[in-house]
Amino acid sequence: MEVLLVDDQAVTVQVFAAAVRKTFTGARVHTAVALAEALQIAAGRALDLVLLDLALPACSGIDALERFRKAYPAVPVLVVSASEDEARIKACLDAGARGYIPKRAALANLPAAMKIVADGGRYIPLR
Repeated sequence: MEVLLVDDQAVTVQVFAAAVRKTFTGARVHTAVALAEALQIAAGRALDLVLLDLALPACSGIDALERFRKAYPAVPVLVVSASEDEARIKACLDAGARGYIPKRAALANLPAAMKIVADGGRYIPLR
């Protein structure tokens, strides 16, 4: 299992990396703090899952998702964002995200969301 975490907050990356390793025993976790770095990392790997924050340097919101999906359309992306706006969630799913999880709910729901998305399903937060 190869997972890429894309977030510019070091604490968030550490917490999510621990969750990935606990959920997927033996997973190889790669990290990036910016979209350009994420695209470079993805170029050399067969990724099974990407956890993508939308608030990255040099990207505005859903732009990061759209650019990643254009470059790697087969890689399942789970958006992990501070926003809980329903319009943003819908826009991310429409742009090709396989799931969306608000950061506020992430720790409790992240393992299930990651498994669903990695297995080809769709994870949508309940309201």
